[in-house]
Amino acid sequence: MTELQERLDIAIEQLRGQMVALGTEYGFLHPEVQQCSRELDELLLQYYAIQRKQ
Repeated sequence: MTELQERLDIAIEQLRGQMVALGTEYGFLHPEVQQCSRELDELLLQYYAIQRKQ
């Protein structure tokens, strides 16, 4: 695993935890939760793009 993948992995887990916490507090359709979800999608796409290149 490269350093970039490790940093993305950490960021993904942190954002996932934040999204779940916000979703539990506000409901999963709340705009803040939806924004976290979009950010998480972007990080996951970056992570998978790196994996495909290897």
